[in-house]
Amino acid sequence: MATNKDPFVWSHSKDGKPSIFRGPVQAGSSQAIKIGELCVYDKTASNWVPVSAVADFIYPLAISREEQKAADAARMLEFYSLAPDDVFEFAIDAARALALGDQFILTVSDSQTLTYSATAYPVCRNVDDGHYPETGTTIRNQSYARVVFDKHVSAWGRLITGLGLPINGMTIEKATALTLYAHMSGLKIINTGAQGAVVHVLPQSVPAGCEFEALNTVAQDHGFAPGAAGAVYIEGAKQSDDKDITTDAIGDSLKVVSDGNGDWFGQAVITSAADATGGIDVEG
Repeated sequence: MATNKDPFVWSHSKDGKPSIFRGPVQAGSSQAIKIGELCVYDKTASNWVPVSAVADFIYPLAISREEQKAADAARMLEFYSLAPDDVFEFAIDAARALALGDQFILTVSDSQTLTYSATAYPVCRNVDDGHYPETGTTIRNQSYARVVFDKHVSAWGRLITGLGLPINGMTIEKATALTLYAHMSGLKIINTGAQGAVVHVLPQSVPAGCEFEALNTVAQDHGFAPGAAGAVYIEGAKQSDDKDITTDAIGDSLKVVSDGNGDWFGQAVITSAADATGGIDVEG
């Protein structure tokens, strides 16, 4: 499988054409992009950039259809939106006898390779059986996969179609604060490895029902910052705008749900009965 080439194979859509859109990219001097790179949106200030971590699946995913060279100015680049009908071919981290439905995750620091995983949240699945035997049952090894991407991680499902699909079921470990967006609704964040407080920044002006959850495996403050124009309903009252809320005991968790008017409902699980009346911190 050659890299830096268009990975589109075919589409099962009625006209046989893939779903394509144009998205903003930085100047090539700041961020060059190759044809065929897996890219994500909003990781770098409302631009599309190549993936660089397994956990980048929390951002909407697309594939570059053009190249952004070092001398190019900031512009709109053409991307595949990864509609469920569209099939793509990518190199995989290690040759294997792929079964139909085998799942893949992103690869650290390699935006043109997929990594097989039987347990992690998948970004795509194998749909190819061309390497299956004509006789017998031994599937031949191959070093690439033909895949369809999960609509819950794709730009098609999260941004382009207007479905606004939630990412329920997605859980990541994060020891530093995230800037959250409406298209991340449903994300669960575990603070494994945190050396201090981790307070994730909530989005402003999001639809009612948008939700996030912070879970503690480390005894450090872990929660959310609603911003200057938002407040959280918790502990019997609506708190003041721009007041962070956190929990800090191992096993505790905190969920926030948007009311659609800029504010949030707080829902805490405090696992220690002795701490039940003081387990939530309001700060800021």
